[in-house]
Amino acid sequence: AFGGSVGKDGNGNDALLIPDPRSNNAWFDSAILLTGYASDNYFHFVTEVLPSLVVMRNRIKDILKQQQTETKDVVVVPNLQNEFVEGFLRLLLPEAFDDKGKLSPHIVQWGPWKKSGGVGGTTHFTSTHPIAFTKRLATVMWDQPATAPPPLNGPAHCLTPKPLIRAMQRVVLKSVDSNTSDTVMPKKIVYCSRSSSSTRKLAEEDELLSRLQEVASKEGAQLFVFEKQVATNATGPFPLAAVIDAIQVFQSANVVVGVHGASLANIAFCRIGTTIIELGFGIPQAAHYLHLASSLELDYVGVRLRQNSRSFGATEVSLPEGGVDEVVNSVIKGLKLSEGMDGRDEL
Repeated sequence: AFGGSVGKDGNGNDALLIPDPRSNNAWFDSAILLTGYASDNYFHFVTEVLPSLVVMRNRIKDILKQQQTETKDVVVVPNLQNEFVEGFLRLLLPEAFDDKGKLSPHIVQWGPWKKSGGVGGTTHFTSTHPIAFTKRLATVMWDQPATAPPPLNGPAHCLTPKPLIRAMQRVVLKSVDSNTSDTVMPKKIVYCSRSSSSTRKLAEEDELLSRLQEVASKEGAQLFVFEKQVATNATGPFPLAAVIDAIQVFQSANVVVGVHGASLANIAFCRIGTTIIELGFGIPQAAHYLHLASSLELDYVGVRLRQNSRSFGATEVSLPEGGVDEVVNSVIKGLKLSEGMDGRDEL
Protein backbone atom coordinates (compact mmCIF):
# COMPACT_ATOMS: atom_id res chain seq x y z
CA ALA A 1 0.00 0.00 0.00
CA PHE A 2 2.85 2.43 0.75
CA GLY A 3 5.42 1.43 -1.86
CA GLY A 4 6.43 -1.78 -0.13
CA SER A 5 9.00 -0.15 2.17
CA VAL A 6 9.92 -2.56 4.95
CA GLY A 7 11.44 -1.71 8.31
CA LYS A 8 11.62 -3.30 11.75
CA ASP A 9 9.05 -3.24 14.54
CA GLY A 10 9.88 -3.01 18.24
CA ASN A 11 10.65 -6.72 18.38
CA GLY A 12 12.97 -6.65 15.39
CA ASN A 13 10.48 -8.27 13.03
CA ASP A 14 9.90 -7.06 9.48
CA ALA A 15 7.06 -4.55 9.27
CA LEU A 16 5.64 -2.33 6.53
CA LEU A 17 6.58 1.29 7.07
CA ILE A 18 3.64 3.69 7.19
CA PRO A 19 4.82 7.21 6.30
CA ASP A 20 3.83 10.37 8.12
CA PRO A 21 0.88 11.68 6.04
CA ARG A 22 2.14 15.23 6.58
CA SER A 23 5.09 14.41 4.36
CA ASN A 24 2.87 13.75 1.31
CA ASN A 25 0.30 16.50 1.83
CA ALA A 26 -2.29 14.19 3.42
CA TRP A 27 -2.94 16.53 6.34
CA PHE A 28 -6.29 18.33 6.37
CA ASP A 29 -8.06 20.83 8.60
CA SER A 30 -11.40 19.14 7.93
CA ALA A 31 -12.73 16.26 5.85
CA ILE A 32 -16.21 15.15 4.86
CA LEU A 33 -16.16 11.39 4.36
CA LEU A 34 -18.44 10.03 1.63
CA THR A 35 -16.78 6.63 1.43
CA GLY A 36 -17.47 3.48 3.37
CA TYR A 37 -18.02 -0.25 2.96
CA ALA A 38 -17.83 -1.24 -0.74
CA SER A 39 -18.40 2.35 -1.88
CA ASP A 40 -17.28 1.50 -5.41
CA ASN A 41 -20.07 -1.08 -5.70
CA TYR A 42 -23.05 0.51 -7.46
CA PHE A 43 -25.65 -0.76 -4.96
CA HIS A 44 -23.73 0.54 -1.96
CA PHE A 45 -22.99 3.80 -3.77
CA VAL A 46 -26.65 4.46 -4.57
CA THR A 47 -28.09 3.39 -1.22
CA GLU A 48 -25.34 4.61 1.14
CA VAL A 49 -23.03 7.16 -0.49
CA LEU A 50 -25.81 9.13 -2.22
CA PRO A 51 -27.96 9.48 0.94
CA SER A 52 -24.83 10.65 2.80
CA LEU A 53 -24.10 13.16 0.05
CA VAL A 54 -27.67 14.48 0.19
CA VAL A 55 -27.49 14.93 3.97
CA MET A 56 -24.15 16.78 3.70
CA ARG A 57 -24.87 18.58 0.43
CA ASN A 58 -25.07 22.15 1.72
CA ARG A 59 -21.97 21.70 3.85
CA ILE A 60 -20.10 20.29 0.83
CA LYS A 61 -21.21 23.22 -1.33
CA ASP A 62 -19.81 25.63 1.26
CA ILE A 63 -16.42 23.90 1.03
CA LEU A 64 -16.49 23.94 -2.77
CA LYS A 65 -17.06 27.71 -2.75
CA GLN A 66 -13.66 28.24 -1.15
CA GLN A 67 -11.17 29.57 -3.68
CA GLN A 68 -7.89 28.67 -2.02
CA THR A 69 -5.49 26.76 -4.27
CA GLU A 70 -4.01 24.46 -1.67
CA THR A 71 -7.12 23.53 0.23
CA LYS A 72 -7.08 22.03 3.70
CA ASP A 73 -10.83 21.37 3.71
CA VAL A 74 -11.71 18.37 1.59
CA VAL A 75 -14.47 15.97 0.60
CA VAL A 76 -13.35 12.35 0.27
CA VAL A 77 -15.23 10.45 -2.45
CA PRO A 78 -14.90 7.04 -4.12
CA ASN A 79 -12.48 6.95 -7.02
CA LEU A 80 -13.86 8.64 -10.14
CA GLN A 81 -12.47 5.81 -12.24
CA ASN A 82 -15.92 4.38 -11.45
CA GLU A 83 -17.76 6.50 -14.00
CA PHE A 84 -21.04 6.47 -12.09
CA VAL A 85 -19.27 8.33 -9.27
CA GLU A 86 -18.32 11.14 -11.62
CA GLY A 87 -21.77 11.09 -13.21
CA PHE A 88 -23.62 11.54 -9.92
CA LEU A 89 -21.15 14.19 -8.76
CA ARG A 90 -21.80 16.16 -11.95
CA LEU A 91 -25.54 15.74 -11.42
CA LEU A 92 -25.79 16.59 -7.72
CA LEU A 93 -22.67 18.73 -7.21
CA PRO A 94 -21.90 20.52 -10.49
CA GLU A 95 -19.88 22.96 -8.38
CA ALA A 96 -17.27 20.20 -8.01
CA PHE A 97 -16.12 20.90 -11.59
CA ASP A 98 -14.94 24.14 -13.18
CA ASP A 99 -15.97 25.44 -16.62
CA LYS A 100 -13.29 23.28 -18.23
CA GLY A 101 -14.45 20.13 -16.46
CA LYS A 102 -11.52 20.01 -14.04
CA LEU A 103 -12.31 18.56 -10.64
CA SER A 104 -12.09 20.86 -7.61
CA PRO A 105 -8.97 20.50 -5.45
CA HIS A 106 -11.39 20.15 -2.53
CA ILE A 107 -12.36 16.70 -3.83
CA VAL A 108 -10.01 13.87 -2.84
CA GLN A 109 -10.51 10.44 -4.41
CA TRP A 110 -10.12 7.37 -2.27
CA GLY A 111 -9.66 3.93 -3.70
CA PRO A 112 -7.63 1.84 -6.12
CA TRP A 113 -6.50 3.54 -9.30
CA LYS A 114 -5.58 1.52 -12.38
CA LYS A 115 -4.65 4.36 -14.73
CA SER A 116 -1.72 6.75 -14.68
CA GLY A 117 -2.64 10.22 -13.51
CA GLY A 118 -5.91 11.45 -12.06
CA VAL A 119 -9.04 13.10 -13.50
CA GLY A 120 -8.16 16.70 -14.25
CA GLY A 121 -4.85 16.29 -12.43
CA THR A 122 -6.72 15.88 -9.15
CA THR A 123 -5.12 14.38 -6.05
CA HIS A 124 -5.80 10.65 -5.76
CA PHE A 125 -4.55 7.86 -3.56
CA THR A 126 -3.17 4.71 -5.15
CA SER A 127 -3.86 2.71 -2.01
CA THR A 128 -7.18 1.13 -1.13
CA HIS A 129 -6.59 2.09 2.50
CA PRO A 130 -4.68 5.39 2.61
CA ILE A 131 -3.87 7.03 5.92
CA ALA A 132 -4.47 10.75 6.40
CA PHE A 133 -4.75 13.14 9.31
CA THR A 134 -7.63 15.58 9.78
CA LYS A 135 -8.50 17.84 12.67
CA ARG A 136 -12.26 17.49 12.08
CA LEU A 137 -14.10 14.62 10.40
CA ALA A 138 -17.74 14.75 9.31
CA THR A 139 -19.57 11.66 8.16
CA VAL A 140 -23.12 10.29 8.16
CA MET A 141 -23.96 7.21 10.22
CA TRP A 142 -27.23 5.45 10.94
CA ASP A 143 -28.68 2.37 12.59
CA GLN A 144 -29.96 0.04 9.91
CA PRO A 145 -33.29 -1.77 10.37
CA ALA A 146 -32.80 -4.64 12.77
CA THR A 147 -34.51 -7.18 10.50
CA ALA A 148 -35.20 -7.61 6.82
CA PRO A 149 -38.73 -6.72 5.64
CA PRO A 150 -41.40 -9.43 5.65
CA PRO A 151 -41.77 -12.06 4.45
CA LEU A 152 -38.02 -12.67 4.76
CA ASN A 153 -37.42 -11.17 8.22
CA GLY A 154 -34.20 -12.35 9.87
CA PRO A 155 -30.89 -10.44 10.32
CA ALA A 156 -30.53 -7.52 7.93
CA HIS A 157 -27.49 -6.61 5.84
CA CYS A 158 -26.70 -3.08 4.57
CA LEU A 159 -30.22 -1.64 4.65
CA THR A 160 -30.44 2.16 4.68
CA PRO A 161 -33.39 3.62 6.63
CA LYS A 162 -36.45 4.54 4.55
CA PRO A 163 -36.37 8.33 5.24
CA LEU A 164 -32.81 8.59 3.90
CA ILE A 165 -33.65 6.60 0.77
CA ARG A 166 -36.68 8.77 0.08
CA ALA A 167 -34.72 11.98 0.67
CA MET A 168 -32.04 10.79 -1.76
CA GLN A 169 -34.65 9.93 -4.38
CA ARG A 170 -36.30 13.37 -4.15
CA VAL A 171 -33.00 15.20 -4.66
CA VAL A 172 -31.86 12.98 -7.54
CA LEU A 173 -35.16 13.17 -9.43
CA LYS A 174 -35.34 16.93 -8.96
CA SER A 175 -31.81 17.25 -10.36
CA VAL A 176 -32.71 15.09 -13.35
CA ASP A 177 -35.83 17.15 -14.01
CA SER A 178 -33.64 20.25 -14.27
CA ASN A 179 -31.45 18.47 -16.86
CA THR A 180 -34.20 17.01 -19.06
CA SER A 181 -37.47 17.95 -20.69
CA ASP A 182 -40.91 16.42 -20.13
CA THR A 183 -41.66 13.45 -22.37
CA VAL A 184 -44.65 11.19 -22.89
CA MET A 185 -43.64 7.64 -22.01
CA PRO A 186 -45.35 4.42 -23.15
CA LYS A 187 -45.65 1.40 -20.89
CA LYS A 188 -42.22 -0.08 -20.41
CA ILE A 189 -40.78 -3.39 -19.21
CA VAL A 190 -37.15 -3.06 -18.13
CA TYR A 191 -35.12 -6.26 -18.01
CA CYS A 192 -31.78 -6.05 -16.18
CA SER A 193 -29.39 -8.38 -17.99
CA ARG A 194 -26.27 -9.86 -16.44
CA SER A 195 -25.06 -11.43 -19.69
CA SER A 196 -21.84 -9.40 -19.56
CA SER A 197 -21.25 -10.02 -15.84
CA SER A 198 -18.94 -12.66 -14.42
CA THR A 199 -21.54 -13.99 -11.96
CA ARG A 200 -25.25 -14.88 -11.80
CA LYS A 201 -25.93 -15.09 -15.52
CA LEU A 202 -29.47 -16.37 -16.02
CA ALA A 203 -29.54 -19.71 -17.90
CA GLU A 204 -33.07 -19.06 -19.21
CA GLU A 205 -32.41 -15.46 -20.32
CA ASP A 206 -33.00 -16.03 -24.04
CA GLU A 207 -36.27 -17.87 -23.39
CA LEU A 208 -37.41 -15.24 -20.89
CA LEU A 209 -36.59 -12.34 -23.20
CA SER A 210 -38.51 -13.99 -26.04
CA ARG A 211 -41.56 -14.42 -23.80
CA LEU A 212 -41.28 -10.85 -22.51
CA GLN A 213 -41.15 -9.52 -26.07
CA GLU A 214 -44.37 -11.41 -26.82
CA VAL A 215 -46.01 -9.81 -23.78
CA ALA A 216 -44.74 -6.35 -24.74
CA SER A 217 -46.11 -6.69 -28.28
CA LYS A 218 -49.50 -7.89 -27.04
CA GLU A 219 -49.79 -5.20 -24.35
CA GLY A 220 -48.49 -2.33 -26.50
CA ALA A 221 -45.47 -1.94 -24.24
CA GLN A 222 -41.76 -1.44 -24.85
CA LEU A 223 -39.19 -4.03 -23.72
CA PHE A 224 -35.91 -2.39 -22.73
CA VAL A 225 -32.88 -4.57 -21.96
CA PHE A 226 -30.69 -2.69 -19.50
CA GLU A 227 -27.02 -3.48 -19.02
CA LYS A 228 -23.75 -1.58 -18.89
CA GLN A 229 -23.72 0.35 -22.13
CA VAL A 230 -22.52 3.53 -23.80
CA ALA A 231 -24.92 6.48 -23.84
CA THR A 232 -25.21 7.04 -27.60
CA ASN A 233 -27.27 10.23 -27.34
CA ALA A 234 -24.87 11.96 -24.93
CA THR A 235 -24.86 15.75 -25.27
CA GLY A 236 -22.69 16.50 -22.24
CA PRO A 237 -19.90 14.77 -20.31
CA PHE A 238 -20.35 11.03 -20.83
CA PRO A 239 -20.63 9.94 -17.18
CA LEU A 240 -23.39 12.50 -16.55
CA ALA A 241 -25.28 11.49 -19.69
CA ALA A 242 -25.03 7.80 -18.76
CA VAL A 243 -26.35 8.43 -15.23
CA ILE A 244 -29.27 10.50 -16.52
CA ASP A 245 -30.07 7.87 -19.15
CA ALA A 246 -30.19 5.14 -16.49
CA ILE A 247 -32.38 7.21 -14.16
CA GLN A 248 -34.80 8.02 -16.98
CA VAL A 249 -35.05 4.37 -18.03
CA PHE A 250 -36.08 3.27 -14.54
CA GLN A 251 -38.21 6.34 -13.83
CA SER A 252 -40.26 5.50 -16.93
CA ALA A 253 -40.54 1.77 -16.16
CA ASN A 254 -43.85 0.12 -15.30
CA VAL A 255 -42.22 -3.25 -14.58
CA VAL A 256 -38.58 -4.07 -13.75
CA VAL A 257 -37.26 -7.65 -13.96
CA GLY A 258 -33.81 -8.84 -12.99
CA VAL A 259 -31.58 -11.30 -11.19
CA HIS A 260 -30.25 -10.08 -7.83
CA GLY A 261 -27.47 -7.64 -8.78
CA ALA A 262 -26.28 -4.04 -8.82
CA SER A 263 -28.43 -2.93 -11.79
CA LEU A 264 -31.50 -3.37 -9.61
CA ALA A 265 -30.19 -0.53 -7.43
CA ASN A 266 -31.70 1.74 -10.09
CA ILE A 267 -35.18 0.90 -8.78
CA ALA A 268 -34.34 3.70 -6.33
CA PHE A 269 -35.46 6.02 -9.16
CA CYS A 270 -38.73 4.24 -10.02
CA ARG A 271 -42.17 5.77 -9.59
CA ILE A 272 -44.55 4.74 -6.83
CA GLY A 273 -46.43 1.60 -7.88
CA THR A 274 -43.79 0.23 -10.25
CA THR A 275 -43.66 -3.57 -10.13
CA ILE A 276 -40.24 -5.00 -9.24
CA ILE A 277 -39.67 -8.68 -10.02
CA GLU A 278 -36.45 -9.93 -8.48
CA LEU A 279 -35.06 -13.32 -9.37
CA GLY A 280 -33.25 -13.92 -6.12
CA PHE A 281 -32.33 -16.09 -3.18
CA GLY A 282 -35.14 -15.50 -0.69
CA ILE A 283 -32.87 -15.06 2.33
CA PRO A 284 -32.71 -12.12 4.77
CA GLN A 285 -29.08 -11.35 3.86
CA ALA A 286 -30.24 -10.72 0.26
CA ALA A 287 -33.18 -8.46 1.13
CA HIS A 288 -31.56 -5.36 -0.37
CA TYR A 289 -34.07 -4.84 -3.18
CA LEU A 290 -37.09 -5.95 -1.17
CA HIS A 291 -36.16 -3.25 1.36
CA LEU A 292 -35.55 -0.66 -1.35
CA ALA A 293 -38.91 -1.45 -2.95
CA SER A 294 -40.86 -1.35 0.31
CA SER A 295 -39.18 1.94 1.27
CA LEU A 296 -40.33 3.59 -1.97
CA GLU A 297 -43.82 2.05 -2.19
CA LEU A 298 -42.98 -0.19 -5.14
CA ASP A 299 -44.79 -3.49 -5.72
CA TYR A 300 -42.23 -6.22 -5.06
CA VAL A 301 -42.45 -9.78 -6.38
CA GLY A 302 -39.79 -12.28 -5.39
CA VAL A 303 -39.14 -15.28 -7.65
CA ARG A 304 -36.84 -17.87 -6.12
CA LEU A 305 -33.90 -19.19 -8.12
CA ARG A 306 -32.84 -22.81 -7.93
CA GLN A 307 -30.59 -23.51 -4.96
CA ASN A 308 -26.92 -23.26 -5.86
CA SER A 309 -24.03 -24.13 -3.58
CA ARG A 310 -22.13 -21.02 -4.74
CA SER A 311 -25.13 -18.71 -4.21
CA PHE A 312 -24.07 -15.09 -4.95
CA GLY A 313 -20.79 -16.26 -6.47
CA ALA A 314 -22.31 -18.67 -8.99
CA THR A 315 -21.30 -18.08 -12.59
CA GLU A 316 -24.77 -19.12 -13.74
CA VAL A 317 -28.14 -19.27 -11.98
CA SER A 318 -31.40 -20.82 -13.15
CA LEU A 319 -35.11 -20.73 -12.48
CA PRO A 320 -36.97 -23.80 -11.19
CA GLU A 321 -39.53 -25.59 -13.33
CA GLY A 322 -42.36 -23.15 -14.06
CA GLY A 323 -40.16 -20.18 -13.09
CA VAL A 324 -40.29 -18.49 -16.50
CA ASP A 325 -44.10 -18.71 -16.46
CA GLU A 326 -44.15 -17.20 -12.96
CA VAL A 327 -42.05 -14.25 -14.10
CA VAL A 328 -44.13 -13.67 -17.25
CA ASN A 329 -47.42 -13.82 -15.34
CA SER A 330 -46.07 -11.34 -12.79
CA VAL A 331 -45.06 -8.98 -15.61
CA ILE A 332 -48.55 -9.14 -17.15
CA LYS A 333 -50.11 -8.43 -13.75
CA GLY A 334 -47.69 -5.55 -13.18
CA LEU A 335 -48.59 -3.96 -16.52
CA LYS A 336 -52.29 -4.17 -15.67
CA LEU A 337 -51.72 -2.59 -12.24
CA SER A 338 -49.74 0.25 -13.80
CA GLU A 339 -52.39 1.42 -16.25
CA GLY A 340 -53.07 4.49 -14.09
CA MET A 341 -49.42 5.58 -14.04
CA ASP A 342 -49.06 8.83 -16.00
CA GLY A 343 -45.34 8.61 -16.70
CA ARG A 344 -44.29 11.35 -14.26
CA ASP A 345 -43.61 11.15 -10.54
CA GLU A 346 -45.08 13.76 -8.24
CA LEU A 347 -41.69 14.14 -6.58
